[in-house]
Amino acid sequence: MLFVSLFVSRSPLLVFSSATLLVLSFPSFNQPWAAWIALVPWLRALRRATPRQAFARSYLVGLLFFLASMGWLIHLTAFGGPAAILGWLVLCAYLALYFGAFGVLVTAISTQHTAHSKKHMSLTGHWSLVTGHLLLIPAAWVALEFLRSRVLSGFGWNLLGYSQASWLPIIQIAEAAGVWGVSWLIVMVNVVLAEMLHNATSDKRQATSRDRRLGMPIIPLTIAGCAVSLIVGYGTWRLSRHPEGRTVRVAVVQGNIPQERKWDETSQEWILQRYERLTHEAATAQPDLIVWPETAVPGLIGWDRAVTRRVQQLAQAVQIPLLVGAPSVAPAQVSSQDVRLFNSALLVDRQGVVAGRYDKVHLVPFGEFIPGESFAPWLRAVLPPIGDFVPGRDATVFLLEGQGKSAIPSPLAPRPSPPFGALICFEDIFPQLARRLVQGGAQMLVVITNDAWFGNTAAAYQHAQASIFRAVELRVPVVRAANTGWSGCITETGRRIASVHDAHGEELFVEGVAVCEMSIPDAPTPYDRWGDWVAWLCLGACLGGAVFAIINGWRVNPAQRGKRANS
Repeated sequence: MLFVSLFVSRSPLLVFSSATLLVLSFPSFNQPWAAWIALVPWLRALRRATPRQAFARSYLVGLLFFLASMGWLIHLTAFGGPAAILGWLVLCAYLALYFGAFGVLVTAISTQHTAHSKKHMSLTGHWSLVTGHLLLIPAAWVALEFLRSRVLSGFGWNLLGYSQASWLPIIQIAEAAGVWGVSWLIVMVNVVLAEMLHNATSDKRQATSRDRRLGMPIIPLTIAGCAVSLIVGYGTWRLSRHPEGRTVRVAVVQGNIPQERKWDETSQEWILQRYERLTHEAATAQPDLIVWPETAVPGLIGWDRAVTRRVQQLAQAVQIPLLVGAPSVAPAQVSSQDVRLFNSALLVDRQGVVAGRYDKVHLVPFGEFIPGESFAPWLRAVLPPIGDFVPGRDATVFLLEGQGKSAIPSPLAPRPSPPFGALICFEDIFPQLARRLVQGGAQMLVVITNDAWFGNTAAAYQHAQASIFRAVELRVPVVRAANTGWSGCITETGRRIASVHDAHGEELFVEGVAVCEMSIPDAPTPYDRWGDWVAWLCLGACLGGAVFAIINGWRVNPAQRGKRANS
């Protein structure tokens, strides 16, 4: 019976409209403007809704949005069979719970502050209503996005702020507020537009002279307009600045290895030859570093001696350090029977020595490990094939000695290369992991990933949006090497300046090399210093609002408390 109320009045149309607009905001539709109005129909559907109705309508918005925007997960059926479809449905059903919770919070905030506004029929009461809607509703959204990114391993995919990745003036504020600040701003504008729509369509006879005198639609519109104008103005100014200082030249290699051939032993030589050829091509540009994608090496580094030696000899041949993605074991375990498998990024210097390694710390649940397997070992027998990796613990910052050199003489003078950190697979969707690397001294981030699992879909571009925000938040360049794309370079302002593509401009499922030269800023950002302070503030505001509502309800209902006590 929970969803029966959904089909009352126009709520189905409103729910579908919001879900559609949210989907349009992200790749592959790439319509960032849609995010600024996407919540308006949804908020309209929540007016006068009971908490149960609000949850049902909001849950359906979330379910439709996640099913449509993450439909690329069905491509996993090629590797996991029908169980992959069940996993997609369960994941989307879980993520939609956060949308349902948002609907309940909106209803609670609106009820509480509307009652307060009516009780205090004054400018103070009206400002309470404005504050409740303009501040707390966006705060509720951000708090829930933050929790979604942290709870149960976390999955901060398609956060609302990511929809603005291509609107660079808007997202420059992320250097202070993170992606959370952009999400907050978008929701605030949606709240204002919803209020204006309500005032324009409500019965004019219900509007008092005081309402008109106070200018109910004008005040929030002015606040939102000023906020957006200031942020766009700052972003425009920030983009006009040209950073000075050191530069780094990096080459990324996109191997375009079909997922079904990556671990086929008969394809090992073919894969190695492709990466050797692409690496020699990249070396002609004399970069400081050449980057391969996640698990690009078709063997265990350190364990498979022949494959390891091929990679070391390649670094010696081109005389340029290589950062390669590969499964690996700890050096002490090479001769042991009890082997722990890591998903690693390894730095091979010009002498062919493995000079550093980073082991992925945030593994993909049901992809690289089975949660709870130690308590229920039978899960591995009933589930499709799943990796058995263990997480790393250290946030490695790699150091390059001097300038990358090739066999071709370079007219460039030697230059110091910046320390950098690596993020593997979906680790770039976790802002705290990138911040940890920068706080450890990294001045550049390298993301290596493999999105071949999901086919030629929007998954690769949705994933790249997170990298854009990490660059802006921390003001560091980000280099991405993906097996099938998107591979390229992102400046500290979030601008994509190079990508691997073919002659027709196709960036996904093509092989190739991209070379870029980027500036290295050296000033820490507010986000670097304070982290997710906006998200924590929003979470605190929601918790504080809940406590206030409970206390206020306790105070205003003494008669009901007495009746319950006597019953």
